[in-house]
Amino acid sequence: MNLNILNKKITKNSTSQRFIEIDMLRGLAILLMVFGHLLWDLDHFGISPINNTLYSTLQGFVPHLFFVLVGMGIIVSKKKIENKPNIDENLFYKRLILRGLKIFGLGMILTIGSFIVMPDTPVYFGVLHCIGLSVILTAPFLKYRNFNVLFVFLFITGGYMISQINFQNPSLIHLTVGFHPTNVWKYTVDYFPLLPWFGFTLAGIAAGDILYCGDKRRFRMPDISKYKPAKLFSWMGKHSLGIYLIHQPIIAGAISVFILL
Repeated sequence: MNLNILNKKITKNSTSQRFIEIDMLRGLAILLMVFGHLLWDLDHFGISPINNTLYSTLQGFVPHLFFVLVGMGIIVSKKKIENKPNIDENLFYKRLILRGLKIFGLGMILTIGSFIVMPDTPVYFGVLHCIGLSVILTAPFLKYRNFNVLFVFLFITGGYMISQINFQNPSLIHLTVGFHPTNVWKYTVDYFPLLPWFGFTLAGIAAGDILYCGDKRRFRMPDISKYKPAKLFSWMGKHSLGIYLIHQPIIAGAISVFILL
């Protein structure tokens, strides 16, 4: 998932440099996600039984990291353009909303595809839907900076509480918020409601406000940009959305060819 929300126009008007550690973390997250989906596919096609412990660990770690990085990338980009007279702040919010709509739209395309490929467990409100809406919903919360920790507690706690409710026959709005049956995974392969996941996005905003100030880090870090692993993970982080969109068809296609051979 490419979590950068400034388009090329804003980037060209700014002399800001990217923080390589954010791109690297995003690259690590996308790599671990691809690995987790590989494990799932191998089990789904009957090639190798899944390691439930490893898969559960990945499922518990990777999505949280992604959503935190969403918020962190947004607040860092916001802080970089502040007090820069050549950049209109309203343009930032416009691009922020458009970016969110784009990601949400890609999620809708995947939903349509899922009804065709896996009609028994389609994607109603998956990770792209949630990230897209979360990006848009961050707009009014950016002004609270690190005080968003208060909202983090409310959204995450609220999400946990409503997840304990066995909500039968939910509408799409209910699913979006987080009301769902306890066996929701019987009906969908990808489900990320706003509660609690939007809370982790706000956690990223709070963390980004603490760790970064404009074009500067508030912590010391050696220059690792010259190392090949750093370049690789950084590249993956910059292209995370594209990797997310193409990795599953590639994996499933390769396994299908393997089975036929």
